[in-house]
Amino acid sequence: MSSMLPIIILIAIAAIGIPIYLKRKKGKTTAISISNRKNKDEVWKTIKQYLKDSNDFGKEIIDCYVAKRNSIDYINPNLPRYLKDKKRAEVKIRKWQFQQEKLLAKKNHKKVFAPKERDLYVVCFTTKQIKNGVVDQPRAIECEVVNTRVNKKEWDRKILINQLLNYDQEMEWIAPLKYNEQQKNKKTIKQQQIESKRKEKRESKIKQKNKNKIEKAKSKALKKQEKNKKHVK
Repeated sequence: MSSMLPIIILIAIAAIGIPIYLKRKKGKTTAISISNRKNKDEVWKTIKQYLKDSNDFGKEIIDCYVAKRNSIDYINPNLPRYLKDKKRAEVKIRKWQFQQEKLLAKKNHKKVFAPKERDLYVVCFTTKQIKNGVVDQPRAIECEVVNTRVNKKEWDRKILINQLLNYDQEMEWIAPLKYNEQQKNKKTIKQQQIESKRKEKRESKIKQKNKNKIEKAKSKALKKQEKNKKHVK
């Protein structure tokens, strides 16, 4: 099942209302949490569209998380050695096959290009029934961002909802990512609190220093005024 929406997925939600930002790096799993209302609404619309297409009405979204799929050549460093070796072999075979295709195309005076990597995301979410508040089992869906050229200057971005996934299988690689982000978020918040206290302390010192200068200036002015009065007498 697929459905198009006129929105742009640029984000991943680590937890509702907890903004976490991580830069996307080539070949690494990344996630970017919602940082504003607009992005949050875009993700909500995608999930709601899936629920609508599934005839699953009367539901409220209570939690969601989005993670970008790894590159097809990405090798997870946490995998057992035999799985890493298997993955490396698959990558080598795929690259060798592409080189053979290029050589054949060259002989026929043709060009062949590497297949464009798909921009895939896994959206994990939990809903509850509005009437009785019963929480449903968490679900995961695969979404794809598709860019289509409108003209020389403009591109149209759409989201395709590809399929329902096995939530438990997807969480095997998403859960560590989510945990790491939450830990980084805690450190960021703590650091922000420390910086805020330092700033308040600096501002307090500056304020006190200025106050002292004003008091000193007033005192000096009064003394000068009294001295002038004595001279007048």
